Amino acid sequence: MSNPSKLDSSMEDMWRDATARFNERTGMNVNLRPPKTLNDCIKELEKSQLSEESHEPTRKEKVEEYGINILRCLKLLGGVAAQGAEVVFGSPSSVCFNAVFLLMDIPEQLKSFREAIDELFTIISPYLGIFRIYDKMEQFNNIEPELKQAIHAVMISFVDICALAIQLRDSRKWQRFKSRMKILLTKDDSGMKVEIEKFERLTKTHYSAQSTQALKILLETSSDLTQFLERESERSQQIATDVASLKASDERRNLEDNRRKHMDNIKKKLGIEDSLYKSFKQACDKPRDERIRNTAEWFKNLPQFKSWEERDSRESEILFLVTGASNTGKTVILSNMVHHLRSIYESPTRNESKTLIAACFFPNVTVKDDRDKRPISTALKCIAIQIADLDATYAKNLSQSCDNKSEDSSFFKDADCQELWDFLRIGSPRGNIVHYLIFDGLGGLPDESPDTRAQKEQLLRILYKSVQSSVRVLLSVRRDAFSVEDRPSHSSIEMEQHNELDIQEYISHYLKESDLFQDSEDEALSARVAGSLTKQVRGNYNKLKAALEKIKEVVASDGLEAEIDKVLAESSMTEKQITQTTIAQLEERLTGEEIDELNELLIWVICGMEPFTVDELNAALVLRSQRRGTLRLKKKLERKYSSILRINPGGRVGVQENIKDLLTKRRTKPRSADDNPKFSATISIMKGDFRSVQTFLWSLSQKIDSLAHDEFGFQQISEQQRVKNNIQVNEVDGNYTIIRRTFKLLAGEPNKESKELGSYLLRALPDHLDEITKKASGYEELTSAQKREIGEGLFTLFVTGEVVERHWDSCQVLSWYGDPDQVSIFRNWLDDTSATSHLGWLDREWLKGVKANQNPNQALLVKIMETVARHWLRERKWEATKAFQWLKGFRQIAPPSTTEPKDTPLPPSPKLTPQDSDEVTNVLEWCNGVLSITTDEDEALKSERLGETYFGEKQFPKAIESYNHAISLDSPGWKCFEGLAKALAGDRQYENACQTMEKALKILGSEDIPDRDPLISANYGCLAEWQLALEQPRRAVEYMRRAIEVTPGEDKAYFELLKIHLLNHQFDDAVAFLKDVIKLDNNKSGTSLLGRIVDATAEDSKTDNLFGSLFRALAEESDMFVSLLHEIDQAIERATKNARLDNKANMLLFKGVGVYRYGPDESMRVQQAMLCWEQSLNVDLSSWYTWTYPHIFSSIWLSKYYFDQAQASKQLDNPDLDPYLQKLKWLVEKIPSTDYIGTKTYLANFYARAAGDVQNARKVLRRHFDSAFDMLSDSIDDNDWQGYVELGHVLKHCGDDVNAAYAHLILLPTLGKGTNAGDTARWVLEFDTEAEQKLSDELVTAMERDFKGLTTSDQIDFLLKRVERALSEIKNGEDAATPNSNGQDAGGTTDETTHIPENSTKTTSDEQSAVPSSSTAINSDEATGEHNKSTTDGKLEGKDDKTAYEAIQRKLQEWSSVLQATSSWRGCDGCGKVWDLDHAMNTCKYCYNVDFCDECLVKLKAGKLSFTSMLFQCNKNHDWLHFPSWDKEMYLRALNKTVSVGGHIDEEGRFVGGKTVPVAEWLDGLKKEWGVIEKKDIEQASEPELDEMG
Repeated sequence: MSNPSKLDSSMEDMWRDATARFNERTGMNVNLRPPKTLNDCIKELEKSQLSEESHEPTRKEKVEEYGINILRCLKLLGGVAAQGAEVVFGSPSSVCFNAVFLLMDIPEQLKSFREAIDELFTIISPYLGIFRIYDKMEQFNNIEPELKQAIHAVMISFVDICALAIQLRDSRKWQRFKSRMKILLTKDDSGMKVEIEKFERLTKTHYSAQSTQALKILLETSSDLTQFLERESERSQQIATDVASLKASDERRNLEDNRRKHMDNIKKKLGIEDSLYKSFKQACDKPRDERIRNTAEWFKNLPQFKSWEERDSRESEILFLVTGASNTGKTVILSNMVHHLRSIYESPTRNESKTLIAACFFPNVTVKDDRDKRPISTALKCIAIQIADLDATYAKNLSQSCDNKSEDSSFFKDADCQELWDFLRIGSPRGNIVHYLIFDGLGGLPDESPDTRAQKEQLLRILYKSVQSSVRVLLSVRRDAFSVEDRPSHSSIEMEQHNELDIQEYISHYLKESDLFQDSEDEALSARVAGSLTKQVRGNYNKLKAALEKIKEVVASDGLEAEIDKVLAESSMTEKQITQTTIAQLEERLTGEEIDELNELLIWVICGMEPFTVDELNAALVLRSQRRGTLRLKKKLERKYSSILRINPGGRVGVQENIKDLLTKRRTKPRSADDNPKFSATISIMKGDFRSVQTFLWSLSQKIDSLAHDEFGFQQISEQQRVKNNIQVNEVDGNYTIIRRTFKLLAGEPNKESKELGSYLLRALPDHLDEITKKASGYEELTSAQKREIGEGLFTLFVTGEVVERHWDSCQVLSWYGDPDQVSIFRNWLDDTSATSHLGWLDREWLKGVKANQNPNQALLVKIMETVARHWLRERKWEATKAFQWLKGFRQIAPPSTTEPKDTPLPPSPKLTPQDSDEVTNVLEWCNGVLSITTDEDEALKSERLGETYFGEKQFPKAIESYNHAISLDSPGWKCFEGLAKALAGDRQYENACQTMEKALKILGSEDIPDRDPLISANYGCLAEWQLALEQPRRAVEYMRRAIEVTPGEDKAYFELLKIHLLNHQFDDAVAFLKDVIKLDNNKSGTSLLGRIVDATAEDSKTDNLFGSLFRALAEESDMFVSLLHEIDQAIERATKNARLDNKANMLLFKGVGVYRYGPDESMRVQQAMLCWEQSLNVDLSSWYTWTYPHIFSSIWLSKYYFDQAQASKQLDNPDLDPYLQKLKWLVEKIPSTDYIGTKTYLANFYARAAGDVQNARKVLRRHFDSAFDMLSDSIDDNDWQGYVELGHVLKHCGDDVNAAYAHLILLPTLGKGTNAGDTARWVLEFDTEAEQKLSDELVTAMERDFKGLTTSDQIDFLLKRVERALSEIKNGEDAATPNSNGQDAGGTTDETTHIPENSTKTTSDEQSAVPSSSTAINSDEATGEHNKSTTDGKLEGKDDKTAYEAIQRKLQEWSSVLQATSSWRGCDGCGKVWDLDHAMNTCKYCYNVDFCDECLVKLKAGKLSFTSMLFQCNKNHDWLHFPSWDKEMYLRALNKTVSVGGHIDEEGRFVGGKTVPVAEWLDGLKKEWGVIEKKDIEQASEPELDEMG
C-alpha cells in the first residue's frame, strides 16, 4: 500500500510543477489573491454567454450548462483532494477556479475566442460526469491514496489545458480558424489534442481506482451499512424498473397519442371545436339511450335491411332509405341501426376487412336556432373526423392534407359540399375498407335559408352518385320531402307500417310510469285507450304524447270518462291543430302579465344565439322589469309554461318540439311611425268667470300631473283593464329587444344581471344586429326612432373605452375585436345616416373620419383600444395577457377588400396597419404612440407588464429581459420578482428561478395584502416543482412542507407533497406522511383529508403511477392499506354522484390491481380484484371516451387471468377449456368500440396456442392484420413502421413466431445515445471502390473522434452535413478555377490556391469540423500542400472526390429515408435497456407489447421483478420470443428490405436456413396465406373486357 505522507509530498511537487508550467505558458500567476470561487467563475461564464450573440439560444444554453457542470465537478474533486493534503499555496479547486477565471477573462478585442472556450467545454464536460458520485458523499476521510492521486492528476491536467488555451488565445493563431474551432483544438501540432487525450486517460484511471475502492468498502463495511447499500441498490433498481414501466406505458399509448395529435390538427384546420364534435356524437347516441326498452328493434328482421347491412353482399342495394312523416321515430330507429352496425362490424369474431361507420344526426331546428350557416359542410367535416377517429391511417393522411391546404385559409370556410366531399375522401375508402354513412334529419333543416336549401340538394346528389360497393348510405327522409327522379336504385322502409308495436309499448310504459289505469278494474279502459291511440295517431309520437298528457290532466282533475273519450277523439287531429289548441288553451289560463313574461322568455329562447340557463333567463326578466318575482322561474317553467318551454337535461331551456313555427309570427301590416296611443279632448265652458275657470284648469293640470307620477294611479287602472296579448314572437322585434336590453345593461354599473348575461350580450351583439339587417325589410323594417336608438347605443360603445372598461369582466370571452366581419356589422350600422343623423356635429365628424380611414374597421376600435392599452401597460388591475390579446386582434384586422385593380393598391395607413415584426413588438409600437410614459416608475411598470405578456406568449428569454429591465429601473415589488422567477423556470434556468423566487417570497412575507398566504403557498409549490426539475426531491419536499405550514387548510399542498414522495420512491416518507394525514381530523363536507387526496390523485395526469406507488408504499401496512381501500370506495361513490364516470372507472381498475398485487387477504385477492375490474367494465363511458382507457386495461387484466388459468389447465391435461374461452370472448365483445389490439391478444393466443385453432385466432385479429397492410400499402411512408409493428403483434399472437420475428426485424433499431456511433455507419457506408471507402472511413472516424454518444439520426445528420460541406467546397473550388475573359479565375485572382473567403459560407463550427483533409482546401495548414497543385490535377482530384461524396450522400439519404419510415424503439419493461447492438430482447408471446432484456427476464422468472405501474401485466410462466442483439447481417438485411424465409429460429433467436427474398414478396405470401383479396382485384374481375377499339 502506498505511504500517505510520501504521496502527499509527491502531490505538492506535482502542483508546484503545474503552477510553474502555467506561469511559463501564459505569463500569468495562477495563485490569485484572493482565490476565485465557484460563484466567481459561474458569474464570469454567464457574463460571457450573455455578451455572445453568435450562438443560437439553445446552443448558448447547452454550453453554459457544460461550463457549470465542469465547475461543480471541479469543486467536488477539490473537496476530495484537499482531505489531509492541502497544498501550500491553496486548495486544488481554487487553483482550477483561478485557471478557469483567467481563461474566461477575455479582452474585448479577443472576444471571438469565446467560441473556442465553448468548444473546449463541450469536449471535456462528458469526461467529468463520473465525478458527480462525490456529490452524494457526506465525507471523504476514507478515500484511498491511489484514488486521491488519480483525482489530483485529473485536476492538474485540467489546469494544463487552461494554460494551453490561454497560450493559444494570446498567440492570435486561432483567428484563422475561428469558424472551425474544434479543428483547432484537436490539431495534432497544437498540443491541445495531446493534453485532452491525456485528460481522458486520467479520468478512466480514476474510474478504475474508484470502482476498486467501492468494492473494497462494500466488502469491509459493517453489516448495517451493507444492508443500507442493498436497500439503496434495490431502490435504484426499482426506479430504473419503474422508469422502464413508464416508458413501456408511453409506448403503449404512442399510437393513440399520434392519432390524437392528428385528430387535434384535423379539428383545428377544419374549424370544428371539441364541444361541437362531441355534440354530434351525442346526437347519434342519445335517441337510442333514451328510448323505451325493447323498442326500435324490429328492423333487424327485415330482409331488405339484413341484405343491406351485409357489406359483402353482392345483391343488396347500396342506398337504404327510412321514410315517414315527421315525429314517427325515424331518428330513434336510425340511432339504433348505427349501434347495431357497430356491434356487428366491431365484433372480433368477424373475418373481414375494416368497416368504418360514421353518422350525422341533424337537429330538428329552424334557421334561428343555429348560428351555423353551413350545417351540411359542418356535418361532412364531423363525418370525416369520425372516420379519422376510427382509422389512424386515414387520420394521418387527412392531417397532412389539411396542412398542405393551410395556405388556402378560406378553403375550409368557403368550400361547397362537393369540394369538401372530394377533399375529405369520405366517398373514397382505401383498400378493402368500407364506409357506412348514416344521415338523419336532413329534411328537417330549415328551408328559409337559400344556402342551406342548396347545400341539401347538393349533398343528396353527392350521396346518390357516390353509392358503390365500398360506400353504403343510410338516409332518413320525410315522405315526399325530396324528389325521387334522380334517386338511384335503393331499399326502403316506411315507419308507419312498422312502428305500431313500438307505439303500443310507449303507451304501456307511459301509463305505468304515470300510474294511470293500473288497477284490475281499469283494464278495459286501459285497453281502449291503447287501442284507440294506436289507431288514431298513425305512428306519430308527438300526437301520442299530447294525447297522453291530456289524459293525465283529466285523471289528475278527477274528470269523467267522457272527457277521456273526447281526448281520444281529438287525437286524430293533425299536429298543427293539436299545437294550436295547446297554445290557445294556455292563453286562456294565463294572465296578461304572465303572457308578457312568457313572450319575453320566448324572445330569448327563440331569438337567442345560444341556449340559456334558468338563471340567465331570470336575469333577462329582471333586466326587463327591474324586479324579481316571488315564484322561482324554474317552478314556472316546470308548471305554468311547461306546454311551451322545457328544461333540457343539460339545464338549458328550449321550446317544446314542433311548436316554434306556430309561435313565430311575421308582421302583416307596416309598423306605425309612432305606435303610442293618441288622445284628444275638448273642454267646453258653458258658464263661469275668469277666476273659476282659472281655478278649474289649474286643479285639472295638477291632478293629471299627480296621476302621471303615481305608480298606483293610471298604472293601476291600466293593469285592471289590460288587454291580453297573444303568445307569439316576432324575430325582428325579438332581436331588437335583446339589443335594447344590451344597451340598457351596458349603461349601468356591473351587477348580478350583468354577471349572468353581460358576457353573452357583448359577445352576441353583432349577431343580433346582423339578424335585423337581414330580416328587417318590408313590413318588418324598423322605425326611425328604433334605428336611432341602436345608433346611439353603438356610438356610446365605441366613442370611448368607458363601456368596455366598466364591463371588462364580461369581455373575457368575446372575440369581435379581432374579427373584421363582425366589426363591419357595427360600422355599417354607424354608416347609416338614419341611425346617426341625430348625433351632434363633432360626433358625426368622428364617424366620417372612421369611414374615410384606410382601415375603417380598425379605426372604429381605436378609442376602446386606447383604454385597453392603458390597462395593459400602465396598470396592474387587468390581466396583461388578456389585454394583449385584444390589442393583438385589433392590430391584425386587415383593411377591407377593395374593388380597385390589384396593381394599384391603396397605400397602407402607417398608424393602423401592422408592420413586419413580432406580435408583441407590433402592439407595443402602436401603444407607445398613444401612451405617455415619462418616469422610471412608469417604464418599470411597463417592462413588468411586458414580462407578463411575453411569459403568456411563452417567449421566456424576452420575458426575462423585460423583468430584469423593470427591476433595474425601480424598487421592484414581489410580483416583479415572482414573474421573473417563473420566466426563468420557463427558460429552464431553475437555479436562478429558485433564487429569484426566494426574493419574491421575502418581500411578499413582509407585506400585508389580501390572500397573502395562498400566494406564498403557491410560490412554495413552484419552488418544489423547480427543485424536482433540478433532481433535488429532498429540497422539493422541504418547500412543500413550508407550503402546508402557511396554508394548512389547502388540500393541494398535501397532495403535491405526497406526489413527490411517491414519484421519487420515498416510500418510507410517504407512509409516515400518510400516518400524519390520517391523524388530522380535517373533514370537509364529510370527506376526510385522505379522501380528498385520493380525489386529487384520480384527477392527476399521472394517476396510474401514483396509485401504483401508493399501493406499493402501503403494502406492508395492512391497516393503512385497508383505510386506503375504504377511501377509494368513498371516492368512487363521490365520482358516481358527480357524474365523473371516468374517474369511477379508473379507480375501480386501480383498486383491482392494488388488491391483486398487495391485498392483505390472500384468499380473496383474486376474487376482489376481478370484481373491481368487472365493475369498471360496466361503467358507461360512451359520452367520455372513444378510446376507453379503463375499459381496455380492466379487460386486459381479466383476460390475462383467464388465459393464465387456461394455460395452467392445459398443463394439467384438463380438456375442459370452454369456460375460459367464453370468458375471453365475453371480455372482447364487452368493449367492441375500441380498436386497441391489446384487448384481443389473449383470446387470439387462447385459440392459437391453447386450443390449436389458428383460423379462429386470425379471425380475432383480422381487423388489425388488414389495418397493418393498409398502412403498408398507402402512399405515406412515415407510417410503415406502424404497419410492421402492428403486423408483428398480430402474427405473434396468432402463433406465427417466425413471421412475427420477420416483421420486427424489418424495423431498424432506434439506437440511443451511448451506442457505438461508428458501427452502424461503417456497416452502411461500405463500398467496393477504394476512393469511396477511403472518404467514408475518414467521415466515420471524424464522427467517432469528435462526437460521442450520437443517436442514429444524429449520426446521419452529422455525416450528411459534412458531405454537403465537402461538395460545396468542391463546387466553390471549381467555380474559382474557371478562367474568365481576362485569364483570371472567377474569384478575380490569379493565385492557383483555392481560396474561400472567410464569410463565403455561413456554417456553424459543427458543420465545418472534421471534413476529411482529402476533400478540398478548407484553409488548413495540412491541406495547403495537397491543394497547391496544378489546376488540372486539382480538377481531376475534385472530380473523383465529388463522385465519391455523391455516392456516400446517396447511401446516407437512403439510410435516413428507411430509418424515418421503418424504425422502431423496443425497450425492456424491467430496466429500460433498449434493444440495440449490445442488448438482446425477449418479447412475451402472450402479453401485448411486453419486453424484457435477458437480465430482467431472469429476475421475472425468479419472482424478483416488481412494478408500480398499474398497466403492467405478465407472468413468469409465460413464453418469450428471443431477439438477439443487432449485428451487421441483421442491420443490413433490414436496411435493404429483405427477409430470409423458409428457415427456422435457433435458440439464440437467429434465423437458420431459408432463402433471402424482398420484403414485398414476403408480404405477398402473407396476404395469400391469410386469404386477402384486394379491392383492385375485385374491381378488375367485375369489369367487362374491352374490345380492341375500346
